Order: sequence, then C-alpha cells, then structure tokens
Amino acid sequence: MKNPFNPEYDEGQLEQARQQLMNDVRPHIPDEELVTAGQFRRGGFGASYAASKAGGGLPYLAVNLFRKKKAGGLPSLVALAVTPTKLYAFKLKPKGRGLVVKHEAANWDRSGLRISTERKAGLTMLTIESPAEGEKATLAPAGVSDDPLSLGVIRELEGTGSSATA
Repeated sequence: MKNPFNPEYDEGQLEQARQQLMNDVRPHIPDEELVTAGQFRRGGFGASYAASKAGGGLPYLAVNLFRKKKAGGLPSLVALAVTPTKLYAFKLKPKGRGLVVKHEAANWDRSGLRISTERKAGLTMLTIESPAEGEKATLAPAGVSDDPLSLGVIRELEGTGSSATA
C-alpha cells in the first residue's frame, strides 16, 4: 500500500503540472519572464480542524484569523510566481477537479525580500519578509508534504538552484 504522506512523483506528471500552473499564471504577468511557479497555502490547518471539532464558532473563527494574520493576509490558497525581479502571489480558487487563478493578491520586488524556511510537521514553511513594506507572510506547500514544485519556488527565492528541474 502506498503511503499518501510520502508521495512518489512521476517526472512527466510533475512537468505537466508545472507547465499547467505556469500557463495559468503567465497571462497575469505582463512583460516579464516567468521563471517558476508553485502552489502554497496558509499553514495551521490542523489547528483549524481541531477548533471546528471542538465546538466551531468562536474558537474556529479565532484560529482562522490567526492563520490569516500569520499568512500576511494572503488568501487560503495562492500560486507564487517568480520572475527575475518580482514575486507575485495570486489567489487560487477550486474549480472542478483543479484550481484556477483568480487575481493578484500581492507582489514584491525580489531585491528587497528576506526569505527564510523552517521545517515544521514534515513541511518546509516559507517565510517572505518585505522590511521596506513592513510585510511578513508564512506559507506552507499546498499538499500534505513537500512537493518538487513548491520546493523549486523556494530554491529559486533562496537563490540556491535552478527551478527548471522542479
């Protein structure tokens, strides 16, 4: 039996998913080269789930407000798109069996960003800080474990490798 928390990725499917996301994001980024893109979400899903089972209502609302604040006010699901000079966050919305790009939620100049990561609950949490704008957002990969597409975005932002293989 396959372990759903330790997925094995088929290179062909990964490249197809990467190209699909990049094709979905590209029309929203005029006049810039798109280097890579990946899906991310707010962290803390476990706390939201626990609060919903512990009575919902106010505890659930409080936990979700905390999650939103920690994610810098970004939507629950976002596509991070990296260009040579900018980082864009786009709201993703479920549609059918997939996700569609709705609109730009934020953008930052890459030169002024501080990028850091932290391993937490089997995921690589990405923190994006823009000291000039006083913004900070912490995001998790969209799935239940790290995936090569989100790790490619993280590597590109950290400047530690090419995302072309991601």
